[in-house]
Amino acid sequence: MFECLASIKVPSGFSSNIKGIINVPEKKFLNLKSHDCHVLMTQLLPVALRGILPPNVRLATVKLCAFLNAISQKAIDPTDLAKLQNDVVQCLVSFELVFPPSFFDIMTHLLVHLVKEIFTLGPVFLHNMFPLERFMGVLKKYVHNRARPEGSIAKGYGTEEVIEFCVDFIPDLDSIGVPESRHEGRLSGKGTLGRKTYIGTDDDYFNKAHYTVLQNSSLVDPYIETHKDLLRSEFPGKTEAWITRKHMETFGGWLRKKCQGDESIHEQLYLLAMQPSWHIVTYKGYEINGNIFYTVAQDKRSTNQNSGVRIDATDPNGNKQTYYGCIDEIWELEYAPTLKIPLFKCQWVKVTGGGVTVDNEYGMTTVDLSNIGYKDEPFVLAKDVNQVFYVNDMSTKPKRGKNDNDSTKEPKRHIVLSGKRVIVGIEDKSDMSEEYEKDDRIPPFKVNKDPSILVNDEDTPWLRSDHNQGTYVKKKFTAVPT
Repeated sequence: MFECLASIKVPSGFSSNIKGIINVPEKKFLNLKSHDCHVLMTQLLPVALRGILPPNVRLATVKLCAFLNAISQKAIDPTDLAKLQNDVVQCLVSFELVFPPSFFDIMTHLLVHLVKEIFTLGPVFLHNMFPLERFMGVLKKYVHNRARPEGSIAKGYGTEEVIEFCVDFIPDLDSIGVPESRHEGRLSGKGTLGRKTYIGTDDDYFNKAHYTVLQNSSLVDPYIETHKDLLRSEFPGKTEAWITRKHMETFGGWLRKKCQGDESIHEQLYLLAMQPSWHIVTYKGYEINGNIFYTVAQDKRSTNQNSGVRIDATDPNGNKQTYYGCIDEIWELEYAPTLKIPLFKCQWVKVTGGGVTVDNEYGMTTVDLSNIGYKDEPFVLAKDVNQVFYVNDMSTKPKRGKNDNDSTKEPKRHIVLSGKRVIVGIEDKSDMSEEYEKDDRIPPFKVNKDPSILVNDEDTPWLRSDHNQGTYVKKKFTAVPT
């Protein structure tokens, strides 16, 4: 478990650096903050438990983590409360069959009452202790005389109130309060690291990047079908796949000739049709939509993992499909001084052939990052992606043989977890804004099986099955004469 946690790199702003809060040789957690405990229990612990512990213990623990993750959401469907209550009862029943009585103190019992609190007071985030604990930290900083802490707090708090009042009447001064977010003014996109410029000749990648921009523009949509119909009439014996490839290769030049000299079309459509500048700007880091993105090369030099992306697309049949990948390069195409469009050049994992699978038992999405596909369509608009990060699936790590001394073998698959967007309070965005509603995160896991049934099927569920210590005693039934 600690080997898995030590290998985790989370996106910027997701949590503390996981390596800094664990001691692998001593198998201990160090300097945990409240938010670190929250992230471990709701996101990372179920992933780290894969492949270890007996199935009955693992299933009950993961289901408890899924329950804590469900009640931590900002929106909870009232019709799901009965199921949540049933889930936590199943977990506690399973724990009673696995753990000793000393494990069950008052804190464990309080889990039963959390759903009733949500029904009365609303979602947990409205009445948790995080804001109060942070504010207590602010008040403690006012204490300069430890013999009179209450007086120091009252004086410091009053002084700050007076200063904030006076600042409102003094020009050219910023008021005391929450510092400005680093994402302020960057929601639409801004390059942050490794800016370089090179001249992109009429190569294949330049044409593919330009076609990606055209394909995702609503102004260009009517021309796409027109060009495909033109190709079908010009090449009647060709297959639809050939028509699509030919369309991608020639659509940019055809649209440019069609729109050139036409003064009736929209100004932005004209700029898009005239193709971008040959001077392509590339970055190693980019901020957009409240996320920080890095290239894979920059990720290797960082303590964070910001190169994972996910995009939801619709195939020609109208079916929604989710694609996962990693950012190789970050481009910014300039169509005009006021029209610059950022794109991510990615390596995409094949959806079929075992590239992307969903675990039926826990609902976790796993990917094989070495199963690369869709090389003809590497580009995607930066504003359309969601951030994800990948965690080693230790259950797929090759087992060591008797004569195998190589302990550095990497797992074959990775588990996908969603990143964290930060847009509330930036540029007047709130949790009711349209951009916030578009934040469609994938659930990290979901357990539908009752772990208590799995435990009850065993003769002696309280005995550990992962070692050979102890004595296994079979049940013996004695017939009592009547």
